[in-house]
Amino acid sequence: MTNSDDETSRFSVLAEAMSEGDKQAIDRWIRNEQFTLVALAEDAESEEEGVLSALVVETEEFPAVVAFMSSEDAQRFVDSIADQIEGETVNLFEVDGDALLQPMSEDFGLLINPESDDAIMIEPSLLRQDDESEDLDDEESDA
Repeated sequence: MTNSDDETSRFSVLAEAMSEGDKQAIDRWIRNEQFTLVALAEDAESEEEGVLSALVVETEEFPAVVAFMSSEDAQRFVDSIADQIEGETVNLFEVDGDALLQPMSEDFGLLINPESDDAIMIEPSLLRQDDESEDLDDEESDA
């Protein structure tokens, strides 16, 4: 099995979980993966602080963190947008799924491998592990 076949197989598990709205399976999938993120900085001063912020894109409905399944995928993306980021410093950094999800705001989605045949957008509502008892309490108090 080639690396591409392996990635497609991994994506099919995620796609099935998304189609079923299975938040736990989506969460488990993300936490078991490694991702490459892209950080852009307009000047060296931002880099010196030692904090890298992942690239975020704005969709029509929500902002989304951009993540890649490999550093090669990330580099191809950076190369494809080189004319748009001219003059900015580009850093690629690796994170595991836990580190990716932990600081993410509940308003953010996740865009995996943009500009590729395997691009996947996960909506914010599928990234949050809602406590169903809280949802029921909220509905009852609204009634």
